[in-house]
Amino acid sequence: MFAGGSETSTATTVWAMLEMMKNPRVMAKAQTELRDVFKGKETLDDEKDNIIEQLPYLKLIMVKEILRCHPPFPVFSPRECREESIVNGYTISLKTKVMINAWAIGRDPKYWEDPESFTPERFEESSIDFTGNHFQYLPFGAGRRMCPGLAFGFANSISPLALPL
Repeated sequence: MFAGGSETSTATTVWAMLEMMKNPRVMAKAQTELRDVFKGKETLDDEKDNIIEQLPYLKLIMVKEILRCHPPFPVFSPRECREESIVNGYTISLKTKVMINAWAIGRDPKYWEDPESFTPERFEESSIDFTGNHFQYLPFGAGRRMCPGLAFGFANSISPLALPL
């Protein structure tokens, strides 16, 4: 439980830093946004200033694109089918163990334009979110087995990148 709550946030933050270093355009845009929000302020109180809401581009990077490209758990733990189902012409029998590959779904060209590129802007006009309602994007899983630490992971991942240096 502790590893799932801290290691995943750390890994997500490291992936974000790596992707921004590989994509200077993205990094410059994020830096500009941060500088605009922190301009002229000596101290910030996140509860009072609601900093995260003032950083929409950083949220696109961290909460959307990083989790699409590098989900914290690329393959979900096995699930057992509760009823016989047909998926892509294959019959999945009752009680069959099934594993979901979130990494492959996040890079599937059927759902994503240019899936191998790091493009946070793809989510600007999109209603797709990480709450498990869009099955082409499942960084935290879905349904009753969805990650219980979703809110904690979100705050723990975005906060280090939002801190002024």
